[in-house]
Amino acid sequence: MVKEDRTVSGLEYSSNHEDNRGIAPRPLTTLVDLFTPRLEPIPGTQVDNSLTTILAGVQQKIGRADLTVDWIHRDREDRLNSGLDSNSDQLRSRLNLPIAKDLTFIAQNETTLSQESDAIFSDRTLLGLNWQVISGINVQLAQQFFTRGQFEGQSITSLNMIGDYKLAPDTTLRGRYTVWGGANNLTMQGAVGINQGIVISPGLRLDLAYDRIFGDFFGRTASGSQFAQPFAAGQGASALGLESGDSYSVGLEYTGSPDFKASARYEHRNSSRSSNTVISAAAAGKISPEITALLRYQQANSANQTLVGLPDTANLKFGLAYRNPRDDRFNALLRYEYRKNPSTIPDSILFSTGTGTRDHLFGLEAIYAPDWRWEFYGKFALRNSRSYLASDLAGTSTATLTQLRATYRFAEQWDLAGEVRWIHQTAGFSETGLAIEAGYYLNPNLRLAAGYSFGRAHDRELTGSRSAGGIYFGLTMKVNELFNGFGLQKLPPPSATPVSD
Repeated sequence: MVKEDRTVSGLEYSSNHEDNRGIAPRPLTTLVDLFTPRLEPIPGTQVDNSLTTILAGVQQKIGRADLTVDWIHRDREDRLNSGLDSNSDQLRSRLNLPIAKDLTFIAQNETTLSQESDAIFSDRTLLGLNWQVISGINVQLAQQFFTRGQFEGQSITSLNMIGDYKLAPDTTLRGRYTVWGGANNLTMQGAVGINQGIVISPGLRLDLAYDRIFGDFFGRTASGSQFAQPFAAGQGASALGLESGDSYSVGLEYTGSPDFKASARYEHRNSSRSSNTVISAAAAGKISPEITALLRYQQANSANQTLVGLPDTANLKFGLAYRNPRDDRFNALLRYEYRKNPSTIPDSILFSTGTGTRDHLFGLEAIYAPDWRWEFYGKFALRNSRSYLASDLAGTSTATLTQLRATYRFAEQWDLAGEVRWIHQTAGFSETGLAIEAGYYLNPNLRLAAGYSFGRAHDRELTGSRSAGGIYFGLTMKVNELFNGFGLQKLPPPSATPVSD
């Protein structure tokens, strides 16, 4: 899709072109679908169409009112269904008129100028009122009349209430509620929620939240109707719908010390088709002036529609960083990660077999710079993986990475570097990569480099480069130095509560 938007002196012009080809999504019904990973939608009804839209308009303020007039040209071609082909021109006008301080009248008309109307967009007239009941809460009443096109002769009445309202400094109500009336039926959709914060002590805060979603949000899109499904890959996400349900969460956060902060959250969601529980926790702080630690844990169950019976997935990350603020010649980083993925489909479907995995990832790297000319870097990483095809059938593999790098700065803005990488797996497979490069510093925080790699040594997690031999170019930078502290987070000040005498 290519899109261009321009606005000059109140005149707006935009154009875009969409080309949709592939397969529209359909419900999952076969084991073949479950075992075939793909980026495109799962096969169903074929889609092959294109749409070109050109829009030009002008906006004028008349007193307190805003008037907008747009010309829209649509060229729609469907190579599978000629009945959807159309080439139309439409005039759209919209008026926003404040009637009172908190009440606004809205009128909009869309009229086709060409003899041929668009196959999807109908001519319509919309009249509406927007009432700001209180700050943050709006009530909207609208009436739509369709005068030409696929919905000719039909009308829709809608009533919406949308907004957030603070009952107290730490209490917020949020919600949306919509009532649709049309085609001789009535549809209600909406959500309501509350968030309550409680200061337990200075720096320690408790957050409680509840949300209720009601009404099923399964509509029609340009690629088909939405329906309940376990997952949707690639463009098939357009077929995902939203079901009614509840969400409860409890969170605890500590920010009372500039050297330590921590948080934990428990959230449970349930609907008529499935339920899901998410547990997360994180902590970061300084063990000493030289050592900083980070811990993060997350555990979750399947949250997909119509998919039940899966155990929890879990992910644990732990890191230690060493940097002496008084002597920056030596720095080190230690990393450990544990991943548990029980399976991608319920065991019952595969007749008591599964596709679970367990991963342990360990990494240690260090930099030593005895002076401004020399820098030495070393890294060792290990990944141990265990996959399960059945309770008594498992496979284990271990991969290691060893990396050494030396850099010599022979001039103020120039340096030379040499590197060796070796990846080894227990199955007897190994890769070795050698590289030599020259670097030029545009400024102290931005370096350009060019080099040549002899062989390859690449793994998706242990290292992210040297995936092929030959000439390569590189650019390294210190983002926080180039963009004035970009990416650096400031610790929030400790929470304070009034102290009574």
